[in-house]
Amino acid sequence: MRNSFIDNISNLLLVYRGFTFGIIILVVLLFLGFGLSNFAPSNDLLWGMGNAPFSIPPTFNYPFGTTTNGQNLFWLLMIAIKNSMLLGFLTGAISIAIATIMGFLAGRFSSGILGDLLNMIIDSFCVIPGLPVLLVLAFALKNYINVVMISLILSIFGWAWPSKQMRNIVMNLNQKQFIMTSKFSGLNTWKTFLHDYLPYVLPWLLIQFLGLVNWAIGMEVTIAIFGMSNMSVPTIGTSIYWAYTNQTLLLGQWWWMTFTLILTILLMLSIYMVSMSISDYLNPRTRLTRLQKSKVLEET
Repeated sequence: MRNSFIDNISNLLLVYRGFTFGIIILVVLLFLGFGLSNFAPSNDLLWGMGNAPFSIPPTFNYPFGTTTNGQNLFWLLMIAIKNSMLLGFLTGAISIAIATIMGFLAGRFSSGILGDLLNMIIDSFCVIPGLPVLLVLAFALKNYINVVMISLILSIFGWAWPSKQMRNIVMNLNQKQFIMTSKFSGLNTWKTFLHDYLPYVLPWLLIQFLGLVNWAIGMEVTIAIFGMSNMSVPTIGTSIYWAYTNQTLLLGQWWWMTFTLILTILLMLSIYMVSMSISDYLNPRTRLTRLQKSKVLEET
């Protein structure tokens, strides 16, 4: 299994330039966020007053310039990347866990009362308008808002559509011979899931997880721009909010918004490219096309 995993990663790196680009950018951002940010000075851990010169453009000592309150923007953005990625990973993990359980049970027992009830719950969450409800919840819980709380709020709505797709996949798998064999052999529901369903849907779950990470980061930016986040904690969203609130572009302080947007685009683009490359690699049609091309090259 380990050799197969390494082979798949090698094939992805060789065949898909987008995957290679995405992985490199993602690894760099992970290092900056979860490694380098640990060395940030105490004055730059939260939005507030710093001891650096006010509003100076990028220099050797301040690569990303400073804020209007005299904070080193480089360290603030490294912490912002860390918090935003942590929020995305938490939301993705919680949402995928809920979607997997709900979707599996709804598909496994699709012909019974339990399946109908779970399907009704899934459909209800699919049609709820997410953004207005998220803003209301964020406003109601504003005194308790932090990265974990935002992840929990986003997870309330992040699981519904993946769960719907999971249900359809499980319903298709129910008709397979190996699933019927496990059922008639007396394996319980969860053992059947672990041994028969999970290996089949695991790559799909990975793709959905990456998509949810991107969605969560984007939703946090939206919540922060409306001022519903914890505005003292550096995230991508709060960085954009404070840059806009301090009218940095009107004052000619281009570096604050520019570097924030560049890091945001690189982060979301790298996750998207990795996700799409994996999805294309696992697609049976594209895999068949690659095999045919490799066979032609070998014959020539």
